[in-house]
Amino acid sequence: MSREPSVPHPATTHSSAPLDGMLDSVPDAIVIVDSAFAVTYANPAAATLLATTPEYLLGRSIEGLFSASSWIDFVRRCTEYATETFEDVSVALRKTLSYRISPGTDGYVIWMWDVTDRQLGGSAADNPAAGSSTAGGSTAEWTGELAQSMLDAVPAGTVVLDPSGTIVLANRTWNHFWATIPGGEDYSAGANYLELCTYSAEHGNEHAAAVLAGILTVTSGEEQQFTYNYGWSTSSAEHWYRLRATRLADGAGLYLTHTDITEQVTSAERAPRQDQLTGLPNRERIEALLLGELAERAPDHEVSVLLVDIDGFKEFNDVLGPARGDELLQLVAARLGESTRPTDTLGRLTGDEFVVIARGCQSVAARALAAGFASVLEPAFELDGQQLTITASVGVATSNAGTTDPVQLVHDATTAMHAAKAHGRSSHQVFSTDLRDSNRKRLEIVERLRGVAMAEHELEMLYQPIVDLASGSVVGAEALIRWNHPERGLLTPDSFIPLAEDADLIIPLSNWILGEVGRTIAGWQRRDINVQVGVNVSPLHFAAGTLATDVVAVMESFDIEPGRLVLELAESKSLHDVDAVHYQLMDVRRHGALIAIDDFGSGFSSLERLATLPVDILKIDKSLTQHLDSRNLQRRRAMSALCKAVVEVTHDLGKDTVVEGIETTDQLDSCVEMAVTFGQGHLLGRPMTATQLEQILLQNGAHSASA
Repeated sequence: MSREPSVPHPATTHSSAPLDGMLDSVPDAIVIVDSAFAVTYANPAAATLLATTPEYLLGRSIEGLFSASSWIDFVRRCTEYATETFEDVSVALRKTLSYRISPGTDGYVIWMWDVTDRQLGGSAADNPAAGSSTAGGSTAEWTGELAQSMLDAVPAGTVVLDPSGTIVLANRTWNHFWATIPGGEDYSAGANYLELCTYSAEHGNEHAAAVLAGILTVTSGEEQQFTYNYGWSTSSAEHWYRLRATRLADGAGLYLTHTDITEQVTSAERAPRQDQLTGLPNRERIEALLLGELAERAPDHEVSVLLVDIDGFKEFNDVLGPARGDELLQLVAARLGESTRPTDTLGRLTGDEFVVIARGCQSVAARALAAGFASVLEPAFELDGQQLTITASVGVATSNAGTTDPVQLVHDATTAMHAAKAHGRSSHQVFSTDLRDSNRKRLEIVERLRGVAMAEHELEMLYQPIVDLASGSVVGAEALIRWNHPERGLLTPDSFIPLAEDADLIIPLSNWILGEVGRTIAGWQRRDINVQVGVNVSPLHFAAGTLATDVVAVMESFDIEPGRLVLELAESKSLHDVDAVHYQLMDVRRHGALIAIDDFGSGFSSLERLATLPVDILKIDKSLTQHLDSRNLQRRRAMSALCKAVVEVTHDLGKDTVVEGIETTDQLDSCVEMAVTFGQGHLLGRPMTATQLEQILLQNGAHSASA
């Protein structure tokens, strides 16, 4: 990009004009603290980063984010330096946070960014602390001094425009840049940013024309944010910047940042451009091709990205081994390459994820391409004499007139792919803003679960009674987790357990559950209340190989008596590796835990597990129970015969049975006739607190208990 005429670039003005609507819609996290470091303001982005709410943060000290030694260093830096950057690992959040501190009259303005990915080797240019976009929006009226302090804390060149495009505020970085450029005074506060872009565009600057068009989509309300990468050439070097424009709340203007991404661009140019395994373009090459495509595409000539993820590839890799798994990926790459159009580009992002750049491809055509991958992969792959059936989930994202960021387009396709995967194998999904909103909500749930949900006692355990059908006495319970979310209300496990599994949080969560249940059982033991309590175990906890160690640690810590804790294992593929499962189950049984196979009849059910694994109890799923009083007599007789056969075989093997989901008296009568040992369901008792269950247990086993 030539120096003259130019896109406005990286400047602060000493304007004292109030800046309304400056904070609430800022996408970066901002907190304002008093001299004692108590929060006096936190924007929604800060609340999201810290996995809480703005209201919760108000009045609380930020000291809890730091270790003791880090906190001392943080306070020292705040008091000794005018503007300071600080980086620290937050144990509470399990993140590395970067802080940009700017002193105010009665405290400090603190910007915060999550730089965990960068610390783990991610791209520095994707780290907002290296120069991020932010945007405004608050109902409070901020003084010019405070607004200036906030802007000066942003590393990137930053300006705030009023609705007409006039620069009303600019930060220190922006002013410093233009002070070194001849004619730079034209880009200071009071100048009209949009007019500068218009002038440059009229004199042939394509970047300026693209920036102007993108900004107008934001000012019109068509888009909330616009991102664009552009080059800036000097006599000695070429620099690259990422412009990000965000609309202020109520359309009160724009917030623009200009982040120096030269290092990222040059690093990408030096990096390998080809995937070593398949010979296909790698992620860096794909993003570079997309960047060029988005910059040069003609009107109505959009580009689509198809993200192809092989379903269940980890299972193939585990069975075949890494070397054969790589061979399978090469075969898949060849098959996909044969099915793409001559104008398309196939690449490999990572692992089992492939990507297709479909040029001149609108959304409808891209959907057809995605659907076609199912038939492309349908013929079995032959590897070492084995016939392997492969399916894939495909996400589709198509550019529009305002799309300029290749990373975002790939991310949108990835979001769509995950949505397709949620619908089952061999599926495809087209990206939409609804998917993005859904993904954002999922992320908010995960981050709160990762951060404060357990620490703030938002999670609780309820207990559903298990009744001896012969005597009517309550003899046990199943522990069920619930989440009292401060904004979404009461959440049941199906709304957050799958997310915890996807986010690698299931083992910490499982250990928390084991600890809570162990504490409850220990309390009942001390009061001579004898009851069995079942705890659901995630297959992923099994697969990690730490289940036995974690369970034994809880039992020994609380001195739980033998026969009091029951581990409930869902019938799933996790039980197919009999040797690995058998070893862990035998270990926990030696320490007194009982084993139950849960949800029998709902999926991968096999009575073989009762004979091959050290199992004590079989729990028959409610999907079978619900047919025991069906109006369809044929179905009712068939299900009754099936359940009776399962019960008899289980009893012959010396195991107990529990029928789940008993909700009617007819279902209960059928279970009694089949000689089922125990029953569970709303008819016999709804989930309740430990205190409520204790009252029932002290009544020596009421036949019906409800809460």
